[in-house]
Amino acid sequence: MALEVGVEVFVSNNLIDHIDLDEARRVGQELRSRAIPCTLHAPYMDLSPGGVDKKVVEISRDRLKKAVEIANIMDARGIVCHPGYDRWRFGGHEQLWLDNSVETWGQVLKDADKGLLVMLENIFEEETATLLSLLGHFKGRLWHCFDSGHFNLFSKIPVEEWLVPLKDYVREFHLHDNHGRSDEHLPIGRGSFPFRELKQFLQRLPDIACVAEIANEEMVIDAIKSAKAYLA
Repeated sequence: MALEVGVEVFVSNNLIDHIDLDEARRVGQELRSRAIPCTLHAPYMDLSPGGVDKKVVEISRDRLKKAVEIANIMDARGIVCHPGYDRWRFGGHEQLWLDNSVETWGQVLKDADKGLLVMLENIFEEETATLLSLLGHFKGRLWHCFDSGHFNLFSKIPVEEWLVPLKDYVREFHLHDNHGRSDEHLPIGRGSFPFRELKQFLQRLPDIACVAEIANEEMVIDAIKSAKAYLA
């Protein structure tokens, strides 16, 4: 079935050491030959780009830089990464997290090809202050991927209040739904995320990648159709 969509390739923590770079290059060339746009999602489990433990941060940087290398080879449009902040681990130590994060992303960005969008996705953030501080340090070089499902689980502020301060940084949306209790990755409209409010914002932003991020393979086609209808 021709759905006329691109792909976001997830590179998991344990897979990344075994990826054949020549094969990654071939896949990237095949996607381009078919005019299929591609983004990558970097590893995130156990990683802490702004962490305190130097060994953990070293491993996190290595994983992220390797993922960027693969994105470069595939000529991907962008790569989505997790910033690793949450107030239960770093509350009261935001500056320490920010300082370590700045060092990490400075190194990662040095490895990114010109034109590769390096994007940070909201995960456990309850509001935008830490994201704004980090993105502002790399203005014009580091971007934001807004994840509707994670927002629905963790944000303490409305959609508009989240997105207006970040409007100049947003380059991708992960569009999925849940009921506010677990990260269900449901198609648009199957949960409680306020998609009507988000659409008003989306209409003001040109050239934004939108990813239907669905966990259940049986729901993928319905989710893509729902997303395309929503974005029309």
